[in-house]
Amino acid sequence: MLNCLKKIFSIFLIFNLTFVSSAQAAATFVYSFDVSTQDTTPRGLAFNNDGTKMFVVGDTGNDINSYTLSTGFDLSTATFNDINGDGSGFDVSGQEATPQYIKFNNDGTKMFVSGNSGDDINVYTLSTGFDLSTATFNDINGDGSGFDVSDQDEATRGFAFNNDGTIMYYIGNTDNDIYLYTLSTGFDLSTATFNDINGDGSGFDISGQETVPRGLTFNNDGTKMFVVGDNGNDINEYTLSVGFDLTSTVTHVGEFDISSQETNPQGIAFNTTGTKMFIVGNVGNDINEYTLSCAFKVTNSGKCEEPPKIKDVRGINDAQINTAKKFAEDTRVATFKRLDLLRANKYQNTSAQRIELLFQNELFKKVSNNVASSTQAKFNPIQKLDQILPNDWEAWTEGSISFGKIGETSLSSAQDIDGFGITVGADRKMDEDQILGVAVRVGNTDVDVGTFGSAVDTNALSLSVYGINSLEDKNFLKHVFGVSYLDSDIVRKDEGNTNTHTGDREGKQVFGSLDIGREYEDGDLTISSIGSIDGSYTALDSYTESGTNAISYNDQDIKSLMASLGVLIDRDINLENSNVKSRVNLEYGKEFTSNSKVVTSYVSDSESFEYQADNKNRDIYTAGLGLDFKHDQGLTISADYERQQIKGHGYINKFTLSTGFLYRNETELALDLSEDMTSNFKISKALDGFNLEFNLENDFSNQENHNANLSLTNKF
Repeated sequence: MLNCLKKIFSIFLIFNLTFVSSAQAAATFVYSFDVSTQDTTPRGLAFNNDGTKMFVVGDTGNDINSYTLSTGFDLSTATFNDINGDGSGFDVSGQEATPQYIKFNNDGTKMFVSGNSGDDINVYTLSTGFDLSTATFNDINGDGSGFDVSDQDEATRGFAFNNDGTIMYYIGNTDNDIYLYTLSTGFDLSTATFNDINGDGSGFDISGQETVPRGLTFNNDGTKMFVVGDNGNDINEYTLSVGFDLTSTVTHVGEFDISSQETNPQGIAFNTTGTKMFIVGNVGNDINEYTLSCAFKVTNSGKCEEPPKIKDVRGINDAQINTAKKFAEDTRVATFKRLDLLRANKYQNTSAQRIELLFQNELFKKVSNNVASSTQAKFNPIQKLDQILPNDWEAWTEGSISFGKIGETSLSSAQDIDGFGITVGADRKMDEDQILGVAVRVGNTDVDVGTFGSAVDTNALSLSVYGINSLEDKNFLKHVFGVSYLDSDIVRKDEGNTNTHTGDREGKQVFGSLDIGREYEDGDLTISSIGSIDGSYTALDSYTESGTNAISYNDQDIKSLMASLGVLIDRDINLENSNVKSRVNLEYGKEFTSNSKVVTSYVSDSESFEYQADNKNRDIYTAGLGLDFKHDQGLTISADYERQQIKGHGYINKFTLSTGFLYRNETELALDLSEDMTSNFKISKALDGFNLEFNLENDFSNQENHNANLSLTNKF
C-alpha cells in the first residue's frame, strides 16, 4: 500500500512539474524506493550499464543486495533479486564488517567494496558480469585483506574510477580529503600507488563545502565531480578543467539540497546519460530518484549551459552556414563548368536530349508546378523546355555528389558532410562573343554534427542566370547571379544522446560570382588563368526546437565575400570518332568576410545569449582533376573530382558528372531519386551499332554504398 501511494504521489508530482520551466529546476525528485526490508542502514549503490540491475551495499546485513529493474534506471520498476533464496544478498562479512561503498569495472567482471573495519577496498571477481551469484573474493595481498587506504584516512567512505580504471579517487571522513591513486593496470588494485598531489600526504580538500563526506562520483568525461555529504545534506558539484584531474583547476559550482528527502545521505549515482540522479540514505532507508533537466547539472539555479557554450549548438549553426555557402558555390561551379565546356568546344552545340527524372522525394516534387502530387511523379525538363524555348536555345544537365569533414574546434563540434545536386539549364548564343543562360538546381546536404546524433538535413532549390563574354586577346568574363530557397530539418541531441530536440528552418539566399580569365594555347595544351569574386547573402528564419530544454533561435543573416586566383590546364587527345580532354585545376581562395550573429535563448527562459559565428580570413585551397569525352555523333560526358581544403578546419570532396548531347541524336538519360535517398543515374547511347551505357548508383544514407559501371554491348 505504501509503495502504491508513493507511485501515485510521484505521478502527481511529475504531472504538475511538466508545466514548470525546465531551465529553472536542475534536479527534480520523482520517486523513492524502499530497501528497508533488505537492509536498514544502506550505504552505497551502483547500477549495471543499462540500468536493469541495481546493487545496494548495507551495513546491517554486511551484504550486497541486488535488484532487477524491468525499465532501465526506473526505480518504480525495481524488484529485489533473492540470489540465495533466504532474502539475503551477497555476503561480504568475511572481508568487511561495515561495508560503505560499491563500484564495478566497465563490464561488471570486477566488484569493489570499501569498508570502515579494515579501512580498505576489497576486490571480487565475477565470472558473469554483474551477476553476484558468480562473485568470489580476490585476495590481492594473500592475507585475506583488500587494498589498504588507512595511511591516508581511517574513515573509509566513497571512491570512484576514471573510465579505463587507471585512476582511483578515495574520499575519507577524517580529514575530509579526496585522495588520488594511480593504477599501472586498469582496475587492478594490486598495481595501485598513492599519488601525493600536495607533497604532504594530503589530498584534495573539500572541508570548505562538506565536513562529513560520504560518497563521490564523476560525469562521463570526468569534467564534473559530485560529493554527497551528511553534514549539509546536499550534493556538491565541482567542475574540473581537465577530466579526472584534481590537480587541474577545480571549481565548486554550488550545492543541491536533498534534506526534504533524506537527512543522512550516504551514496550517489547517475544513469549513463546524466539525466537521472540517485541518492541512498540511512534515515529513510531508501533510494531517491531525481530527474535532471540538463545532463549532470544539479546546481546553479538549474540553468543549463549557455547555448553558445554547447558544442553541438555551434556545430549545428556552423553546418547551416557552411551548407548555405556551399549551395551557392555548387550552383556557381555547375554553371561555370557548363560555360567551360562550351568554351573548350568553341561554343558548339552540346545540348542534352531525352532526359527523364523520376522524382519520389518530396522536395523535388516542388521543382515544377507540373509535377504531380502522387508518390511517383515524372518531370522531363528537356521536353518542357523544348515546348517553351525557341530553337536556338540549348539544354543541359549536371549531377554531383560530395562528401567531406569539418574538424572539431574548442568551441564547435565536427561535421561530417554528404551531399548531392542536380542542375538543369538552357542557354543560347547571343552573338559570337556572348552566351546567356538560365539554370535550376535542386540539392540535398546531410551533415552529421558531433558524436551524440545531432544532424542538419537541408534541401535547397535555386534559380540562376549565367553567361560568358569573350573579350579581346583570349580574355573572357563569366558570371552567374541567382536566388535560392533552403529548408533544413534539424536534430540536436544532448550530451550522451539524452534529450532529442527537433526543428525546421527555412531560408532565402541571393548570390553572385564574377570570373575573369585569359587563355594561353600551345598546340593541344590550353592554360587559363582565372580570378574570381564570389559573394552571397542568406537570411535564415527564426525557429524553435521541440523537446525538453528546447532552444529558440532568432533570425540570422549570413554574409560571405571571397576572392580567389586559379589556373586551369586542358589537354586535347584526338581519337577516331571522338575527343578526350583531360584537365587539372588549382585554386587559392581567401574569404574576407564571413560573419553571422547568432542569438539564442531557452524556450523557458527569456534571457538571450549571442555570439558571432565568423570565419574571417579563411584560406581555402582547391585542386581538381577532370575528363571530357565527346563523340562525333554528339555525346558528351564530363566527370570531375575536386578537393577543397579549408585551412585549419577540414575538407570537402566533390564528384561531378555532366552530360550533353546533340539534339538530333537518339540518346536517353534517366535519373531515379527515391524517398530513402537512393538514386540511380543511367545514360544510354547508340554508337555505330553498339550500345554505350553508364550506370551510377548512390545510397546517400550510407556513404560507403556507391557503385558505378560502364558497359559497351552489341547484339550479333
